[in-house]
Amino acid sequence: MNKRFYTYIFLISFFLFPLIIIGQSQKLVRQGKKITDPKQKIEIFTKAIEVDDKNLDAYFYRGLAKYDLQNYWSSILDFTKIIFSKPDADTFYNRGNAKYALGDFEGAYEDYVMAIQYNRDFFQAYYNLGMAQFNLHKYKQAVQSFIFLLKYFPDDVNTNIQLGLSLTELKQKELAILFLNKSISLEPNSDTYHNRGIAYLNMKDFKKAAADFKKAINLDKTNDSAYFYLGIAQLFDRNYTAAVKSFEDTLSFNSIDHETLVALAVANYHSENYDKAKHCFKKAKNILAAENEFHKYKNDISLFKETSWSIDEGYIFESYVERLNSL
Repeated sequence: MNKRFYTYIFLISFFLFPLIIIGQSQKLVRQGKKITDPKQKIEIFTKAIEVDDKNLDAYFYRGLAKYDLQNYWSSILDFTKIIFSKPDADTFYNRGNAKYALGDFEGAYEDYVMAIQYNRDFFQAYYNLGMAQFNLHKYKQAVQSFIFLLKYFPDDVNTNIQLGLSLTELKQKELAILFLNKSISLEPNSDTYHNRGIAYLNMKDFKKAAADFKKAINLDKTNDSAYFYLGIAQLFDRNYTAAVKSFEDTLSFNSIDHETLVALAVANYHSENYDKAKHCFKKAKNILAAENEFHKYKNDISLFKETSWSIDEGYIFESYVERLNSL
């Protein structure tokens, strides 16, 4: 009798215990989802995983919390754990976002493609796919992604902007401006004027670019990017005094922005303010050298190789390095 009784108890415990464990883990997940602090979320979801290491929901929400804290590598590990076990659209999408944030546009591109394969109606994945394609210089593919989205959301401002910028890269100027104009008509704000200004800048229409950046600044005095690109437009339009003022305004937001310091050095050089040009260029070099111990062993051109100046205007930049170093 006792033997039967204990056997019965053992069997019940054997089958119920995993269910109890799963229930405790899911309870912790529900608790974590109610919390707003990402650090506390991670603690709760980690406890849920310790109770049940097969709780994929806990990995997913912990990955999201890590992403919110910009701990992108760790969030990728959590999302990858799920993908190995039970892949789905949301997990591929969020892992793609983490890769995108790290500048791994190829990896992000692949994950967004997979997200769409699992869910053909995942429109945000199409948008992010277009952004990854744009950053990979796959402009024709980016155009296709954004045009697809506009069939469903013709008045989406960001999609109109990105389509316009993609068309700009393909030298389809009139069509590009058409979509950028539409974005402004939908939302005439600092961001939309700023983006049309970028397009005009790429088209080398410096006066129209400057006008848009000025409008962007009038609509938002804190748009530091608009001040910077206004200075670039003025610099290439040979309005050097105005460019100096714009770059100085940009530095009021971040005094150690090395790209702005280089731009200010160039503008001062053309304004024949050679002492200021020398000072700004030296400061930019010191900032870059301080970021990494090995930078101080590089020559000046190598020091700036990762900056947009070197990447976008490399041949021009090298000539300026020689001039500024001669001061």
